[in-house]
Amino acid sequence: MIRILPYRFFLLVAFFHAGGLWAYTNKPVLVNLNINRQSDSMGFNMVYELQNICYPLILSGKVKLWDSPKKAVRISAAALQAIEQSSDTRFNKTANVFLHEVWSSSRRKTSFTIIGLSFINDGKKGKVSYGYIDLKESWSVLSATMLECNVNGPANISLTQALYSRNYNFNVVQFGRETFTEKPEKAIVIRDKAFYHQKTIEGLMEMPQTKDIKYHIVPNVDDTDALGNTVFRNIQFFLNDNKDVLFNLGADKYYDYKSMSNDVKLTSIEVHEQWTKTTSGIQVEIKEITLYINDKPLNTISLKTLLEWQLMCQFKTLDDVLLEKQFDYTLIKINNTLIPEWDSHKYLKALSVYSWSQVSRYVQFY
Repeated sequence: MIRILPYRFFLLVAFFHAGGLWAYTNKPVLVNLNINRQSDSMGFNMVYELQNICYPLILSGKVKLWDSPKKAVRISAAALQAIEQSSDTRFNKTANVFLHEVWSSSRRKTSFTIIGLSFINDGKKGKVSYGYIDLKESWSVLSATMLECNVNGPANISLTQALYSRNYNFNVVQFGRETFTEKPEKAIVIRDKAFYHQKTIEGLMEMPQTKDIKYHIVPNVDDTDALGNTVFRNIQFFLNDNKDVLFNLGADKYYDYKSMSNDVKLTSIEVHEQWTKTTSGIQVEIKEITLYINDKPLNTISLKTLLEWQLMCQFKTLDDVLLEKQFDYTLIKINNTLIPEWDSHKYLKALSVYSWSQVSRYVQFY
């Protein structure tokens, strides 16, 4: 007969408790996302994105809406609008979205699969359920839908990638059959054990370290020989010397080719790029350029078109000039966030020295 000392027995019980209670496979889990608990520092508001993307897709019939996860009855666009009218609520003003998921977890790793979405609002007479979307059934449409992130998010991320990034605040409201009505704190423990205990999270989408950047090249008023000024002069000279190119770029929207006698002035150069943060620094991809003549925008052109003009600026090609950025420039936009001119230097500093998921925080306390 094996004799177990009391303190060893306690350790043994604790061991099996930790391994058994927190190890499970294919556990149905209902997760709640509240629109007011999402932070701008995450790059996007997942509830806002889900309701505003799914609503028009449901109305157009591209995404199916069902009565429940059992999918017994499909809710038509007309039926959804009738629910909104009778409850005096709007689908795209939903406070809460629920993710229907399946979790598996062990001591070292957690995996999760999101199988569906439910939308519930608060009406004057109580909760209003709009219906359920089967994520697998709608995957092709939702995965092709891109989010417009703020300064803290990436340049490009699809709706489904955002869902699997877990880059949002969420709470567990049902775990298996347990609903936590008496012990709500247990839901927090289960969530944290699964996702916040340094476990490997299988299927987790890592947020891309990219930013969509737009900026203006700014002429230097104190130094006429500054590189930015040379860029302006050379492009302006080329356009005036090649009126066919100028009008092919859209100058005909403003001027008549036959009657135009005066030269145009290049008043602004807007550059659109994608920046990627790597271990060795920031990589830049030039996407397109917009030239403004007499404060009027021409058609957007590619870097390839610009290089075909074979212009040199202080013995450098235009792509080298843009990539090296040895000129004055002011940020206009990062992702979907407009940047005030007076804050441009703060954002540039944040992108160079701070976490790309906390850009707005750096600017706030700069």
